Amino acid sequence: MRKIPIYSLKEKTIEDYGYLLFLLGIFFLPSTLTIGIFFLITAFILSSIFRKDSFLKDYWNLPFLLFGLLIISSAILQNYLFENNYDQIWDPKLSLIGLGNWIPFIWVFWAAQPYINTKSKRRSFSLILIAGTFPVLITGFGQYFLNWTGPFETLYGLIIWYQRPIQIPGGLSGLFSNQNYAGSWLNFVWPFCLALFFEKSNNLFKKTIAFSFLISTGFTAFLTFSRNAWIGLFTSIPIVLGKKGIKLILPILTFMLLILFFVFSPIFYGELQNNFRNLLPGQILKQFDSTHYVDLDITRIEIYKSAIEIIKKNPFFGFGAGSFTEIFFSNTNFWKGHSHNLLLELSLSYGLPATIILFISISIILCLSMKKIFSETLQINISYFDRAFWSALFFFLISQLADIQYFDGRISIICWILIAGLKNIILERDYKTLLNRLE
Repeated sequence: MRKIPIYSLKEKTIEDYGYLLFLLGIFFLPSTLTIGIFFLITAFILSSIFRKDSFLKDYWNLPFLLFGLLIISSAILQNYLFENNYDQIWDPKLSLIGLGNWIPFIWVFWAAQPYINTKSKRRSFSLILIAGTFPVLITGFGQYFLNWTGPFETLYGLIIWYQRPIQIPGGLSGLFSNQNYAGSWLNFVWPFCLALFFEKSNNLFKKTIAFSFLISTGFTAFLTFSRNAWIGLFTSIPIVLGKKGIKLILPILTFMLLILFFVFSPIFYGELQNNFRNLLPGQILKQFDSTHYVDLDITRIEIYKSAIEIIKKNPFFGFGAGSFTEIFFSNTNFWKGHSHNLLLELSLSYGLPATIILFISISIILCLSMKKIFSETLQINISYFDRAFWSALFFFLISQLADIQYFDGRISIICWILIAGLKNIILERDYKTLLNRLE
């Protein structure tokens, strides 16, 4: 019989408690943001205090620190020096408030690293992230199939879950504000579900649990009817599984493309095509039928063009966080919550120099970690979970070029933890490979 070690309080170190708080924070993050942030902040404070290395001596922090200084400078200038030509419709103090979407995460990037600096720790993070998503899955299914709307309250009001009724056309949103945010979160979790299921194990119970999370997460993402979520489901498979994933996904994609071609191609126009289209849910047809978009007030391309024109007027310091919505409405009489592109939104808010520095810094981390994770010489020592780290962050960043979910606190926290994890992977020594080269 396997013995489970029980440690006394005296045998635990501060680092152990910090790691436990970190995992608790990840577990509560998707379902109870306040509790999750409380545990995470406490864990990050402990790691910052008891780390042996200095923040400023880690050269990986310097580009992000420069980025932070630039956006702080922009916010100060927008409030106290520059003339505000839109003072009737936009408050420059929003720029100072908007710093909260960026400045704390420079610290998170550094403070989270001790908790995901080994393969085993990154695997534990992955498992807790999957487990913490369970309430999202349950409430999502309840919302979609049983019309659960809440609010659901427990612990004397400490935890309250709100869910909005699904409006047709619309998709599952669960504990998130809309279906695109839910889809973005599930795209984070999906690669880790793939990693867990395809991890080598002869334990039937573990395989069953892994398969259950894999299917339920994929199905929940599908029910969001978010095209980003659908694309994320497919792109993660070959990235996480490699050649095995390509062999798995090609027949599925081919079959789906043939169906879509038959359903929408004028070549097959007629009664048979109409009967076949009637078999498919209207919400699926809507995502691919161009006739559903002819009445849009303005296209995505037009939004991008408008954002670029606004950026040109003050490219170095921007106009301030949240300014796009009001300026765009003033210019076009159309209301849009954001520019639908994170790079454009950041450039418009705080200027091009800060945006370029952030873009280059994260791109370097992505490229260097990709080189290490997918290097043929290291394949035997790289886990599916490290591939999942890269896949989850890569697709999220790509998806932010067509829409923006970054400003949800849960999503931005996981985003920066993934960046920290990839930085650790870059610096992690592979001793087996080094020994092989020496031989």
